[in-house]
Amino acid sequence: MYLTARDHLFRAVLQNRHKVKLPVHSQHDFRWIAGLGVFVVLCIVIAVARTVTFVPALVISSDKGTVLRRIPLEEGTFIHHFIHSVHKTPVDEYFEVHGTSLDLTEVRFDTYGVGMPSDEGEGFSLRDGRFSVKLHRSFSRLPIRVSFLPDHGIIAGGRLLAFSEMVPSESAIILSAERIPIFRLGRISPK
Repeated sequence: MYLTARDHLFRAVLQNRHKVKLPVHSQHDFRWIAGLGVFVVLCIVIAVARTVTFVPALVISSDKGTVLRRIPLEEGTFIHHFIHSVHKTPVDEYFEVHGTSLDLTEVRFDTYGVGMPSDEGEGFSLRDGRFSVKLHRSFSRLPIRVSFLPDHGIIAGGRLLAFSEMVPSESAIILSAERIPIFRLGRISPK
């Protein structure tokens, strides 16, 4: 096998690598460059961390525990919307998310009768042509049976997400809350 001068040099360096010492000025340069590299990496980490904000999120899971959806809730609120099985009229349950707690604050409905709250809560009123009951109930998780009636789901950010898009009707799902990180590019602080 024919070896070039470069091959001989490479072989010599490998055989004597434990004896190779950098000149003192090279060691100093290396430390300075390594320090600068650490500083740059630290600046990048801080810049990225400042674009991450934790927001409340609604977690929709199957009864087996499989997460079906995580919905970021920038406002920290959502509406559980369904059609009452007896009256066939819409019912809206207003929730606020605080940490991992789902706080039911109000129920609005069109028809007063069977299965609807009457004297519960702090205030019963007529609002925008609908009955409204103010409540203060907290849940760590909320088990729900998906209705066969249409439009059973969550309204968040002004959009309805129907449970039937995730599971068949009559399936059991569980609503819970958590905080999730989101990136906010171009903005340092949340709203």
